[in-house]
Amino acid sequence: MPKYAIFDTETTGLFLWRDEAGNPIPADAEGQPRLAHIGMILLDDNLIEERSIDLYVKPDGWKMSPGAQAVNGLTDEFLTENGFPIADVMGQYASVIDEGYVLVAFNSQFDTKMGRAELRRCGMDDRFERTPNICVMKASTDVCQIQRMRPGGGFKQPKLSEACAFFGIVNDAAHSAGGDARAALEVFRRLHALGALPEPQVHYAKNHPDQAAA
Repeated sequence: MPKYAIFDTETTGLFLWRDEAGNPIPADAEGQPRLAHIGMILLDDNLIEERSIDLYVKPDGWKMSPGAQAVNGLTDEFLTENGFPIADVMGQYASVIDEGYVLVAFNSQFDTKMGRAELRRCGMDDRFERTPNICVMKASTDVCQIQRMRPGGGFKQPKLSEACAFFGIVNDAAHSAGGDARAALEVFRRLHALGALPEPQVHYAKNHPDQAAA
């Protein structure tokens, strides 16, 4: 059984995934969101917690957007006082990947893209090919069975709060990276017990199976 790193990120906003022509926008392009807070919980191959990482990022030429601040409560002043240089934060993130942990997140497509973006900005290899991951949001979809609003729409991907409600998980620190990572860990454990976890994999761009997603 592999080792797992369950993680969550708080950022300055959301990604722009494609431009007006439908082309993918690179994760590290100008105007894309920046990492403000990362929480990681490391499990050994017996799913026993080894340690946790909880780091804020010191702003370096960027500011929290009002919309993101309204959700996560992070201010530029707090991050300046409590944050670490992005290179130090990403050094720890990269080490987790290099040590062979499988990354797990609730919406891993977003969080791993955030990791790729900041690794690139730091002049580091983005480790795309070496980052197999599991999305517990997608894995929860057929378990939670929340109907889409439109008729015949099937099940929608649950929000973290909806998955927590389904599994009876209390998240007292919602919208903090550490709190949401802890909640994602509990969802992960429930799915593991049900045998509902997919195999970890590297996710490629849909139309370019030989190329990394942006």
